Amino acid sequence: MDTAFPEKLSPGTVIGSWQVTSGAGRGAYGAVYRAVKVGQEEAGWVALKVALRSREERFEREAEVLSRIGHPSVPRLLAQGQWKAGRWRVPHPYLVMEWVEGTPLYPWAWVQSPSSRQVLQLLVQLCRALEAVHAAKCLHRDVKGANVLIGPDGKATLVDFGSGTYPEAPPLTEAPLAPGTRPYRSPQALIYARAHPRDGARYIARPEDDVYALGVTAYRMLTGVYPPLATDLEAGQGGRQKDRPVRQPPHLRVRQIIPELSVLIERMLAEKPSERGSARELADALEAVAVRAGPEADRLLGTSVAFRPEVAVVPEPFGRRSQGRAGLMGAVLACIVMGLATQRVSGQSWMASPEAVQPDAGTVGLADASMTPEALAAAARLEEAAQPKEIVALDVHAPCEDDGFEWDGKCLLPVKARLRPNTSKYP
Repeated sequence: MDTAFPEKLSPGTVIGSWQVTSGAGRGAYGAVYRAVKVGQEEAGWVALKVALRSREERFEREAEVLSRIGHPSVPRLLAQGQWKAGRWRVPHPYLVMEWVEGTPLYPWAWVQSPSSRQVLQLLVQLCRALEAVHAAKCLHRDVKGANVLIGPDGKATLVDFGSGTYPEAPPLTEAPLAPGTRPYRSPQALIYARAHPRDGARYIARPEDDVYALGVTAYRMLTGVYPPLATDLEAGQGGRQKDRPVRQPPHLRVRQIIPELSVLIERMLAEKPSERGSARELADALEAVAVRAGPEADRLLGTSVAFRPEVAVVPEPFGRRSQGRAGLMGAVLACIVMGLATQRVSGQSWMASPEAVQPDAGTVGLADASMTPEALAAAARLEEAAQPKEIVALDVHAPCEDDGFEWDGKCLLPVKARLRPNTSKYP
């Protein structure tokens, strides 16, 4: 069915040796489908990732990165090729990867309410994955909650290497920073981007940037907010000086978190890259704490606030349009909270179908036996739904988007189309 379009493939569509069975997600650069190999259906599912644009060079780079890494917490690359799409049969690259069954990190944490020991063990897995990535001389460059899947057995998998790179890789953008998600960028990356907005210079990412992003991920998973920037980038904007933001350690925000875990997350978020440590060093330290920690490490962390909405919409000066949106948003959030709270009480077991959730296109598997499809889908799309077209004052805990700007203590987005999207619809 070569006249189909990559973002709208129907079940039964054959691409190369692979037959689509259902959709699984879509991101900025590709659409992911669950598929099987023709004639070998009993071998199980694979993740078929198809480029939305012809000759998408990022797919070649992603394939190269994945081919260099061999680790249980990184999806295996199985095949790659070109598929001729549309009426004009324009070639679109595709990748075939190991199908990963799991739930994105933040909704998993919200429902499961893990203990400090479980979080330590989870972070050990992710640090080991990054250790393998960095040992292969590669970088992920987009570590975040949406790119971490937790399986029913607790296995963590780092997915979506679409922003990944390696030393010989040619640059694909003219911007100072590679595509990514701004709240997870290191202080060094943000300072560089501010200093070189249009001169063609490019920031050279390092393993410490991945470590910092993992620290942001852990901090947000546990506290529900992004850590403030560990720099004085915001000082002096608009002709006024601002107090330097102070990051509160996780165990002071959530009392059930053991201090030893909090200290290691703070280490990942150190302003100086040399103070963060390598992924291997952090994995060893996290593992040691998980082994020696006492019974207090087994206390459940309680209802996570990872999905607490903190979005304030600037009212429209004309008519009642904004009131309608505010009412609708309130109703949506109420339904989400009620649905998730009901799931906590009911304790029923469900299986989320791939269609029920819309993760980033690199998130290659979706399911969790302890969540309803409706609750997971609503939670995963919360931040996307909470972004109207008007100027929005974002969560003050989060740094600005790449095309936003700070004013009066808030992050504002201009009323215009984004020139370059984030790598996923939600962090």
